[in-house]
Amino acid sequence: MTTPSFQLAGDPSLLSGKEEFAAALRYAEQAVRTAKAALLAVVKAADDQTIATKFGHADTAAFLEDFLKFSPTEASRCVQRARTFCGSRALATGEKLAPQLEYAGEAMRRGELADSQLDAIRTIISKLPRRIGIQERRFAEKTLVDAASQLRARELHQLGNRVHGHLDPDGTQPSEEENATPRRELYLRTGTDGRLAFRGSFDAETGSLMQEILSPLAKPRTDDKGKTKDRRSTAERNGDALADALNLIADSEKLPIQGRERPHLTITLSWDMLRDKLGQVRAYENTVLSPEAARRLACDCDITPLVLGTQSEALDVGRTERLVTDELRKALIARDRGCAMIGCTRPVRWTRAHHVRHWADGGETSIDNCVLLCEFHHRQIHHGDWQVRIVDGVPEFIPPQYVDFEQKPLRNTYHLFN
Repeated sequence: MTTPSFQLAGDPSLLSGKEEFAAALRYAEQAVRTAKAALLAVVKAADDQTIATKFGHADTAAFLEDFLKFSPTEASRCVQRARTFCGSRALATGEKLAPQLEYAGEAMRRGELADSQLDAIRTIISKLPRRIGIQERRFAEKTLVDAASQLRARELHQLGNRVHGHLDPDGTQPSEEENATPRRELYLRTGTDGRLAFRGSFDAETGSLMQEILSPLAKPRTDDKGKTKDRRSTAERNGDALADALNLIADSEKLPIQGRERPHLTITLSWDMLRDKLGQVRAYENTVLSPEAARRLACDCDITPLVLGTQSEALDVGRTERLVTDELRKALIARDRGCAMIGCTRPVRWTRAHHVRHWADGGETSIDNCVLLCEFHHRQIHHGDWQVRIVDGVPEFIPPQYVDFEQKPLRNTYHLFN
């Protein structure tokens, strides 16, 4: 590749003519791609040696989120690319092992593939049926890599469909894999206004069941004479039907226990807020509800009083006993809002209560001696070198010296902004 005259440290404004701009763009982009390849090689080595656990993280993606400040999507894709396109060494013999996709890995190290092209190739090859042999897979991979110099990611996907058709002209029969392990997906996203958006797909059997459940609940409303007087759209009727179905499910005794109680909507507010209809109310995972909605919910609910301090920290609920009571867990939820461990974003539903000073050592089951932790960090506190304490009603974590020599106390501020 021709190196542009200004080099990377030069002044791009001095470039002139399409040839110089084209060369400069290619040079700069190849430098970025080769640097990313080097990063992926380090990530792969860290993943092989489970370095993340030494920094107190559950997996490599979580480590990258914290250490490099990647978004969850960036971290996940980085780990996926590293595992797919980077080689490793056998722990026992030190032998160098080829990556899963060797052709694409070599092209990546030469700076020839964009991230979107790498992801396209990985996706296409991963969707090949299991019965496709190694040689056919290598043929498909090489075909895609060779074509990548001329095709964008979208066009690579189109080529991948043709390669699939060539290698597997009969296609995969649903009974072979789909029926054995039905694919069901549901993506949930909570907006800043508390509204929940979702999309997904179900297998035919589950989809039919869902329609059977919603259909009678989604019927148009009629008056006392049987005439239809319902201005709701089909989508609105389906939405109301799903809400009705969720309420029916919540009242079912067959629901599993979570956090020592069956799942129902829990809201946290003061008596003044309930009486005067002032201020915002926090519900599931810090979703914000209006005071009017809280008053409506309070008409048919169990009310658990919490004693709050001047900083709104929950101080005391119930009597002291070894197991955390339902009331105390609700107080911990009001205070911690999720896993309290530094850097953890796990919501309330993933947590359990941990005694700062163990019960067997004389510790009490109280708000000042308990903290919410997810399963991973619960084990880490019990069996690792991190320490936890409650200071001014807030959990603080003290790292081991190999993480921070000065062992400065840290607080998880993530849940404060939810």
